[in-house]
Amino acid sequence: MSATALSAPLHAPEGFRAVDLGPGFVTNNAQLYGRWADEKLTLGFRVEARLANLAGSLHGGMLASFADTFLPYAVMYQSLGKRRIMPTINLQIDYVAPAMMGSWVHGEATVLRVTRTIAFVQGLAFADGEVIARASGIFKLGNHIEGGDGDFFGLKSVS
Repeated sequence: MSATALSAPLHAPEGFRAVDLGPGFVTNNAQLYGRWADEKLTLGFRVEARLANLAGSLHGGMLASFADTFLPYAVMYQSLGKRRIMPTINLQIDYVAPAMMGSWVHGEATVLRVTRTIAFVQGLAFADGEVIARASGIFKLGNHIEGGDGDFFGLKSVS
């Protein structure tokens, strides 16, 4: 994907830019957008038909996968300053409300503690400003990803 395509958030609120997390499960399911503001990373996506369950709302599996993405990325951005492999040790999610088709879903996280080998983080997922899930996770700090230092996607340089 070209840098121009990645910087044009056609389906995201103002201030968000498309991010490329590389190959993998979440990237193959939804285009994620990011924003860096007030020393916090926010990731989000738009609910599309391919992400919906039979009731026409966001599938719980996609929401869990999203939590399993935005929580460790918050650790990387907000605490570590570098990208790392961060295998999930534990992920808990409480589903609070549905996110309907077309909703803007975003996640915000608070890093609770980072040790030499493990990170503890919690966060909330919102759909159009309303809480839809509460999540917490424990992640192992794995190997550093080469070239993954600094602002990752250029988000920190965006005001």
